[in-house]
Amino acid sequence: MRRYECEGLLKDGLQIEGVVSMFRSKTEVMSVKEFMNRGRSQAEPKRSRAPKVAKVAVVVGITALSIGFGDVSFAAASTIDGAITEKVVAAFNPLIELVKALSYPIGLTMMLGGGVFIMIGNSEKGIGMIQKAGLGYVLIQMLPLLMDLLVEIAKSL
Repeated sequence: MRRYECEGLLKDGLQIEGVVSMFRSKTEVMSVKEFMNRGRSQAEPKRSRAPKVAKVAVVVGITALSIGFGDVSFAAASTIDGAITEKVVAAFNPLIELVKALSYPIGLTMMLGGGVFIMIGNSEKGIGMIQKAGLGYVLIQMLPLLMDLLVEIAKSL
């Protein structure tokens, strides 16, 4: 494509290209979000006052507790911390059981795939897949036990 420029034509400090430039295709660069929201009103989202209200509520609550009960002892804090830890661990139990239950079929599938690789002549990759699947299965089954052990150690400290 040829480019013709008319020299010396200025408009608002910019050099105007010749008549040929008006036949060029114009490209507009925009994000996907801007493209999808084209033609819609761009109203600013309202900001929530919830974070400010929450901060004020926390400050007022802490102040009321310190005035009403004096100094909160560390024993009470550790009791609350222990209760929270137990609730968090109990909340993750369904997820842990799900991962443990899924580890058997996934591990079996990977081991079968390793066997197929051995059958087609790629024994190094097949044996590696079987070893990694076996190690992964054992780790998934043992990690909850190790985490319980770590939690008990942390409680004793």
